[in-house]
Order: sequence, then C-alpha cells, then structure tokens
Amino acid sequence: MQRLGVLVLLALVSTVARGDNWPRFLGDRGAGTATGQDLPIPLDAKAHVRWKVEAPGSGNGSPVLWGERLFLQTAGSNGSGRAMVCLSSTTGKVVWEGKLTGAKAPTHAKNSLASSTPAVDGTRVVGIFWDGQAMELAAWDMNGKPLWRTPLGPHKSQHGCGHSPVLFEDKIFVNNDQDDSAVLLAFDAKTGKKVWEQPRRAFRACYSTPLMRQGKGGVELVVVSSAGPAGYEPATGKLIWEHAWKFAANPLRTVASPVIADDLVLACSGDGKGDRHLVAVRPAQGSSAELAWENTKVFPYVPTLLVHKGNLVGVNDKGFLMVHEAATGKELANRRLGSGYSASPLLVDGVMIAVDEKGSLACVGTGAGFPILGKTELGEPVIATPAVGNGGIYIRTSGHLVCLGKKSKS
Repeated sequence: MQRLGVLVLLALVSTVARGDNWPRFLGDRGAGTATGQDLPIPLDAKAHVRWKVEAPGSGNGSPVLWGERLFLQTAGSNGSGRAMVCLSSTTGKVVWEGKLTGAKAPTHAKNSLASSTPAVDGTRVVGIFWDGQAMELAAWDMNGKPLWRTPLGPHKSQHGCGHSPVLFEDKIFVNNDQDDSAVLLAFDAKTGKKVWEQPRRAFRACYSTPLMRQGKGGVELVVVSSAGPAGYEPATGKLIWEHAWKFAANPLRTVASPVIADDLVLACSGDGKGDRHLVAVRPAQGSSAELAWENTKVFPYVPTLLVHKGNLVGVNDKGFLMVHEAATGKELANRRLGSGYSASPLLVDGVMIAVDEKGSLACVGTGAGFPILGKTELGEPVIATPAVGNGGIYIRTSGHLVCLGKKSKS
C-alpha cells in the first residue's frame, strides 16, 4: 500500500501540467501552480472575459475544477441555506445545485457563511458545510446525486468557519481545529464513515488546508496549526514528525496553508494585531523536525506562499510583493503591489497572478527584478483565491464569477 501511495502521489505531481483539473484549494498538491495554460499575459478584465455570471449565492470559498465542471459552495444572500453548486466551466451556467440547511451567524468581516473550498476527484465532490452552529461533511456524485452526509459536531471560533477538505486516494482529510478543540480526521471517501482520528493541541481556531508530501518513508499528510507543522501517515493517522511552535507571546493563528520547498516545510501564522511568524522546518523520520530558519516580521498571515525555482514568491496581507530564498529566508524583493491581499497568489506558466481585496489583478514576472507585467481592475472586491484550468482563470468576486482567458476563435 505504501508503494501504491507513492505512485499515486507521483502521478499527482505529473498532472500539474494537465489543463483540465484544479481539484482542491490551491490546485494539485496545494501548490497554487499550473502549467500549459497559455493565458493572455498580461490579463485584461475586459478584453479577456470568456464569461461572467452573477454568483449563485454568497461566500468567500474558492472554486475547484474538474474538466468541464466548476464547483463552489454558497450561502443564501440573507444567510439562510447552504449549497454545493456545479457550473459549466465553459459557460458559467448552473448545471446542478445540492441544497443544505443553514442560518445566519456571526463571522469575521472578511469571512462568510460559505468560506470552505470543496474537493473533487472526478467521481465525487465533497465539502465542509457550517449551518451557523455545527459542521458537516457532505458528498455528491458528479451529476449531483447526494452520496452521504457526516456530522462533524459543533463549531466554535470567533471568526466563523472556513475549513477545507483534502481528497487523496480513498480518504478525505479534515483538520478540524477550533478555539477549544483540535483533531485531525480521516473519512472513507465512498461512505463518509470515519477511518481514524488524531487529537492535536488546541490553541486558536485555524483554517490551513493540509497537503500531501513525499517523505523519505513514504507519502505524508502535512498539517499545520498553532500547535505547529506535523506529518502523519495517511492510512493510519500515526504521527511521523512534528515541530512545536514556540511563540514570543500569545499563540498565533494559521490561515495560510503549508508549502513544500525541497526538504523544507514552511508554515505561516499571524493575528489581527499584526503579529507574524514563519517557520521553515526540516522533517526527520520518527523525530522532531529541525528548525532551519524563522521570521517574525514580513511574511503573510492569510495568503499562502508559492515556491518557484528555489524561491518563496508571494504577497502579504498589507499589499507587498515579496521574494525570499526558500533555503535561507534571504530577502530578494519587497515592494508595494496592491492594496492588501486575502486571496492567495497563483503561479501560472511562470507568471505570478495576484488579486487584491479591491479586485485589482496583477501579473508579475518571475525573472530578473520580478517585473510587473500589467494590472487590470475587476471592479468588485475579491477575497476568494481563484482556480486555474482549461486555459482560463476562474475568479469569484463579491457578486460574480468570471472566467478570463483567450477567447475561442469560433
């Protein structure tokens, strides 16, 4: 089984060049990277619109893509109801809608009642839904047939819900981290039944999405929260390695997801007061991870970083483009790019695409000097991280879904 897991992970790595799938938050492997897209660079929010439709409900969760089908989670405009919505990725028209119950509840100003991102594997689409009090994991087949629903229990966080699942092989992983409890969960993808659970230390509710990593001993499930980054066996939940986060004052929250740079796992944390802390750790089989370097000043709290040719490339919450050596943390670039970011940037065919909270989309080259190749205005605020595939970028604004890319010659 371990060999099978390795082969599956290698297959996932090779599909990063495929142009039809973006199966989870930040796409294949959670790396935020796509190739073979041939987007028109720089993008123009008017000239390159393939389609634009009114959003079928509210929410800040990201869309995911499987071929000609685009999926996202929504809540009613008045806070009532929740839904998994399937749209055509070529036209933006709704194909089917799976409805669930839900009520209005308090959230952070930049959160919503539908901030989770679903996961899809071509057989099923799964999502974590919060009805305002409790969470549940629900699945549909690709044609909208309900498959199963699994309660996850009450949710407690001053910011609301925003957890996203990960599908790998025959399991669904959920890092259920809350203000007073924390547990890593694995479910059978076919039935929704719990396979294993692994308690974690609870500090503050965290929203980072796990990812899969090829470790020396096999495939690892990498999780990060205020407790620190850790690696687990996907089949059993056994802890392989961990790093206990040490904070100067109060423990910080994680929203950005972990990233992998060669043999390092990097994790960012922060809070609304402006505190920030990044750790770069080197996992070791069956022991604590070695701290390679750390930074408590400039790295992002909400947007996830990208890794490109040995560098960390990204944007921080305050609106700055930042580039650092992944191995050492040495700063290579830091300058104003946007008004402030919640959406994570993406790396598409070697170009970084970042959309700020006001809806300004920037294309940035990753060569010498990291030049700004162009900017364009979407005209509406953006909190959700876009998806990429089929030669297009799919952006959820405050009121619309829009697909930008080269238009068909027909």
